Formats: sequence, C-alpha cells, structure tokens
Amino acid sequence: MKPKDVPSFPPLARCLVVAPKMQPMPNRLREEREAHGWSQSDLARELIKAAEAEHKPTRLPSIESLKRNIYGWEAGKHDASPFYRRLCALVLDMSECELFGGSGYENLRQRLDDVLAAGTMSDATLDDWERAVHLYGQAAHTRPANLLVHDLGSDLTDLHQALAENRSASTKRRLTRAVAHMAGLMCLTHIKLDDRPAFRRWARTARLAAQEAEDPWTYSWVLAQEAYGHFYACDYLEAIDVARGAQSLVNTAVGAVLAAALEARAHAALGPARVGEAQAALARAEGLLASLRPHEINDSAFGYNNAQLYFHRGNTYTYLGDTRAAWQAQQRALELYAPTNYLDRALIGLDRTLCLARDGDSAGALEHAAATLVPLTKDQREGIISLRGREVLEVIPHGQKALPAVRQLRELLSPSD
Repeated sequence: MKPKDVPSFPPLARCLVVAPKMQPMPNRLREEREAHGWSQSDLARELIKAAEAEHKPTRLPSIESLKRNIYGWEAGKHDASPFYRRLCALVLDMSECELFGGSGYENLRQRLDDVLAAGTMSDATLDDWERAVHLYGQAAHTRPANLLVHDLGSDLTDLHQALAENRSASTKRRLTRAVAHMAGLMCLTHIKLDDRPAFRRWARTARLAAQEAEDPWTYSWVLAQEAYGHFYACDYLEAIDVARGAQSLVNTAVGAVLAAALEARAHAALGPARVGEAQAALARAEGLLASLRPHEINDSAFGYNNAQLYFHRGNTYTYLGDTRAAWQAQQRALELYAPTNYLDRALIGLDRTLCLARDGDSAGALEHAAATLVPLTKDQREGIISLRGREVLEVIPHGQKALPAVRQLRELLSPSD
C-alpha cells in the first residue's frame, strides 16, 4: 500500500485500529509492603487470608507461587489482574488505583476535575475528538476492558492537556461533552472490571463534565452508566434511585432507555415482591426504545437496540424466577446480537445457566456454563463475567460441588496472574 493510500484515522483513536502491547504500569506495592514491615511471603499470606475471608469459591496458589507473582508485580515485569490488585489494596488498606495498576489514571482523573471546575476549554480539532468518542463507544462491546482502559487513559491524557492549554468559549460545550463521554466510558470499563472504587470516582468526573457542558442528554447517559455500576455492586436501591434520576432528565434519550431497563433488573434482583415495578420499568424501556431516533438504535455504548432490550428482559425474568419467560427473551437476544459482542452474549449464557440450575438441572447448568466460558480468553472472562459465573457455583447443591464439572468451572473462573 502506498503512503498516500493509507487510511486516515483520528489521531486520538488510532489505538483502536492497531493496539500496541501495553507496558506494565508503575506501582507502589513494594513501598507499601515494606512500610507495613512485611516480606513478600508475609504479603502472600495476607492475600490468601483476605481471599478466604471473602468465601470465594476460587483457591489461590501456594505462598511460593504468590511470592513469584508479587516479585513480578513489584519489579514491573507484568501487571497484576484486577482480582489481585483489589486484594492487595484491601490488605494494605489503601485505594486500589493509588497502589496498583492505575495510579496514573487516578491522578489524571483528579486533574480533569480541577480543569473542568475552572472552566478551561480547548480549540482542539473537535471532529477528531468526537470521532474518537464514537469509535470508543463501538469498541466498548468488543474489546476486553483491561485493554480498553489503557487506550481510554492515553487519549484522556491528551484531552486533559488540550483543556489545560486553551480557553476558547466557542469550543467549550463540544469539548466538555467529549470529556463526559470518555469519562463515562472509563466508568463503564471499570464496572466491567469489577473495580468498584474506580467506577465511582470516574462516575463523579463524568457527572461534573456533563453538568459543565449543560447537556441533559449526556448527563442522562452518564447517570445510566453509574446506575449499572451500583447494580453490579449489588447496591440495588441506589441503582434504582440513580436510574430514575437519569430518566427524569429527558423524555427521550439513550440514557433514559438504558436506565429504565436497568431499573427493571434492579427491582427484579430485590425479589419477586417487586415484579410489578420490574414489569412497569420494562414497559417504559420498550416505549423509550420505540421513540429513539434511527442513529441512536445501534450496538454502541452510546446506543440501544432490540438485542439489548431482550437481554435485559431475560435478565429481569431470570432474577424473578420466571425461567420460561427468561428463556424466550434470551433466545431472541442471542439471535439479534452480533457474534463480536462477547460480553453480553456471555452474560446471556450465564443467565441461561442460572435458569437451568434453578429448574433443578445442575448437570445441564454446568455444561452450559462451560460452553459459555471456555471459548473466552482470560482477559474476556475477567470482571463481571467471572462475577456472574460465581453465582452459578453458589446455586449448585452442596452435594454436587465435588463433581468434575464444578472443578472445571472453578478453574475457568480462577483469577489470572
């Protein structure tokens, strides 16, 4: 291909086309470990105790194996997985992002807050920024979260610099809206990684940017992302409250339909007594979807479509225990979803697994769980997919937990180094 024939991509989104291998991020693990007076063996023991205290169905490696991992993390040879970052932060009693694997992004988030509060704007090429945001919205459903977070962080660093260097009022609204969308995607990415402290911090930054942009449609979308975080953290009442806030801002918008569907799922997760509220919220979501503009109906993080509606309906009925209605919705969702959307397809598969288990078919449930998880890479399984998979282990009867299929499922859900 001649140089003049090379396709032109926005400089801010080139990482979505050719993603270089990321270098391990600097961390303070050794400094904090030594401040506690611990050897690497001591830290390994504390990690094992913390995992056992959480009653996780997965079993950590031996102390010697963990020591080798700790040495690698401290030496910068490789990054720890989100599971181990969370455990390290827990035993060392400090923020995960400050300690391990995300300190630069946390500092970045704080600087963005400061710049947004000061009202500093940029004369950057806005079309490039908005195209980058669009591409990230598409990548959010196909790219593993632990890879996407680095790409987003890199471009947000550039965006922070643009905000800090320019004060053009004419570009303020568009550029600040880009900040809100990218911070909201950071929030969503940390939700997928099950990094709860980080999702809450990025939700705050996204809200601040949306308020500064004076854009109720963007603000509604940002609140919908935050509501998802509370849902996956099992804080269902807070999820309902934030989702209702998103719906109250605008009559018709992607944020409103996302929030209505999420509200239905949160009501259902609280138990069959809330079946009326769950069904009412589903009906609202269906009506809001019908009122979206054509360009808003898509599989992007900034869109909504029938595949998502059927997924959310199936999840609602899974929680309510109506396995027949759930199965019908799941089947339709799988027919509509693109094969590249591994995350939602896997979550639908695990919903089906839970339905089988609750109907008393433990063998079928374990077989379906394996069929859902085996094709995924370790990167793809990390975060909320593994979180949902552990729910399957919890509903398997105690007398069947020694089955080979249960051991296989535990191995699939074991955290990677």
